[in-house]
Amino acid sequence: MKENILESMNVNDNITINYEKKKKIVIYVKNTPIIMLPGSTKPKVLISLSLYNKLLKNLIKWSENDYNTKFLDYKIAFPLLKELRRVGETRFQIIFQQEILKEYATRGLRVKEFLKNEGYLKLIGDFF
Repeated sequence: MKENILESMNVNDNITINYEKKKKIVIYVKNTPIIMLPGSTKPKVLISLSLYNKLLKNLIKWSENDYNTKFLDYKIAFPLLKELRRVGETRFQIIFQQEILKEYATRGLRVKEFLKNEGYLKLIGDFF
């Protein structure tokens, strides 16, 4: 499938982002596709190379700042953090739980509803 990839970059040892011929972005954690833009809900939206580059910069900044969700859209950050915690490093489990608690305590209703509806609150124990 490498013939479908126009651009590819390793963000770090765990995360890779690809810009593919069909004008879509795929973000991988350890070779598992986690995020695809556009998602299946908006199939007619084409993703530009400039959007890919912006997302790449945000992913790098997010990674360099201990996966703080203020550097990346929550709809991208939380699925990636959820998968990163599965790679086996305890620090990702801790970061994941801290980010859920921090974002739930400080962000608006939209983020709180996302965390609740996507089941993230259930993943941090008996807090909720």
